[in-house]
Amino acid sequence: MDQTIAKYNEKLEPDDKDICDVLAAEIDRGLSGSESKIWHAHPVWFLDGNPIVGFSKQKRGIRLMFWSGANFDEVGLNVVGVKFKDASVFYLEVSEINKTDLRRWLKKAKIIQWDYKNIVRRKGKLERLEIDQKRKNIKSTSHHDDRIAQMTFSSVYPHYVTKVEKKGRTKKELHQVIEWLTGLKEKKLDKLIQEKVTFEQFFEHAKLNPNAHLITGVICGYRVEEIENPLTQKARYLDKLVDELAKGRKMEKILRSQG
Repeated sequence: MDQTIAKYNEKLEPDDKDICDVLAAEIDRGLSGSESKIWHAHPVWFLDGNPIVGFSKQKRGIRLMFWSGANFDEVGLNVVGVKFKDASVFYLEVSEINKTDLRRWLKKAKIIQWDYKNIVRRKGKLERLEIDQKRKNIKSTSHHDDRIAQMTFSSVYPHYVTKVEKKGRTKKELHQVIEWLTGLKEKKLDKLIQEKVTFEQFFEHAKLNPNAHLITGVICGYRVEEIENPLTQKARYLDKLVDELAKGRKMEKILRSQG
C-alpha cells in the first residue's frame, strides 16, 4: 500500500480504517501497475494518468467511487453521478464489502474508462477511451468512431449470423431485426453485403426506425443511449438488437414500440 494512503487510513476511526484497508488491498491487487496517491485529499488510483477509483470518508460512511462506474452496468454501484460518469457505493462496516463484486468492478475499470485526464484541455467535455487490452493501448473515442465508420458491414454480418444461430435463432429472425432498425429488406441487404459497403455507407442507405431511441442498455461496454456519435450509436443499436436476439429475448420485445 502507498505510504501516504496508509497514513490516511491510520487517521480514521477503527471501523472506517478496517474498511479502507480492505479496499486499498483489493484495489492494489486488482489494478496492478496503477499509480496510487492522495489526490484532492483522498486516496485515488490512476492508470496512465487517468483517475480510476478512490475512496473517502463522508457522513454516509466510506464512499468507494469509480470515475467511469456509470457505464459498468452494476446495480451495486447505486450512487450515480449527475454531471460526470462516476458511480459509487457506501460502506458502514467491513462486512458489507462484497469482494467478488469489487473484483469484478476493478476488472471493468481497466477497460471501461472516460478521459478525465484531459477534461480541462477539452473544456469540461468527457470522451470515452477505447482500450485495447491485448496491446495495452488507449485511444480516444474519436478513433473508435472512425474505425466503425470504415469497417465493412460484410465483415461483421457473418458474426451476427453465427451468434444468433448458435443460440437457436434463425437468419430470418436476424433479417427481421435488421429490417426493423434500418428499413432494409433482404434483397437490398444482400446487395450491400456483396458490394462490401462500409458501416457509414450502410447506414446512408438505411432509414432508421423512429423507435430506435427506445434501445437502451450496455453493449461492448458502451451504454448505447449515451453514445454521442450518430453513426457509432446506430452501429451499437444493431449490436444490441443482435445480442438480445441471441440471448433469447422475445421478438415483440426486441422490436420496440411506443405503446
